[in-house]
Amino acid sequence: MAPTARALLALAALSAAACRPQAARVETEPSTLRFGVRGQTAKIHASPIARNGAKVPDQVCKWSSTDEKVATVSGPHNDATVTAVGPGSAAIVCAIGDLRAEVPVQVRVVAKVTVKPDRADLKVTDEPAPFPLEVAAFDDAGAPVLGRVALSRCADENVCRGDGRAQLWGVAAGKTTAFVEVEGAKSGEIAVSVVDARTAAGKPQRVTGNPMEAIEREVRKREAEEKKAAEKAAQPK
Repeated sequence: MAPTARALLALAALSAAACRPQAARVETEPSTLRFGVRGQTAKIHASPIARNGAKVPDQVCKWSSTDEKVATVSGPHNDATVTAVGPGSAAIVCAIGDLRAEVPVQVRVVAKVTVKPDRADLKVTDEPAPFPLEVAAFDDAGAPVLGRVALSRCADENVCRGDGRAQLWGVAAGKTTAFVEVEGAKSGEIAVSVVDARTAAGKPQRVTGNPMEAIEREVRKREAEEKKAAEKAAQPK
């Protein structure tokens, strides 16, 4: 191609670029984000818009976070994924040249767990029954957090056991401690005392001797009966 032709093509390309609509603002969906759990994610979409109101999707965001200890962002083009990292406030930024659009982000995680009572006296009964605990969770700003799973745990599970409803269950007589955990935040210790209150009928029967001997006798007896029946069936009639 002659130099003059190449120059004309380059000029045409520059003219086309100059005529292409440029983004004057960026709209984001959603416009704000709020997280309540570390590791929680959310999708975000940016729409660059020209002065005449037309969308210019070929204008591509460069994504960043003002504080990656609070939230991070990653993604191709104008779609991105935001991930909550830790408590605090930050902004997710879409930059297109000198144009910037910010999405405010708040991350509020469970930071404190309280539990009542601080002592639990449990009983092992014929019909197992749980000991409920009163649990309250608060975020890093001190605001109550509702609707989270509260996991109770016993230090010695041979004495008591917890569950996913902040309850304690007696297993055997003894003493131990327990706590409640909500999304990584733990309560103070609960002193646990368990007594065996089962009736004689509810307790397992005491085992004496070697139980396998009785089982083996029963097996030998059954085998002898089966052999005798087989021999009888084999006799000519």
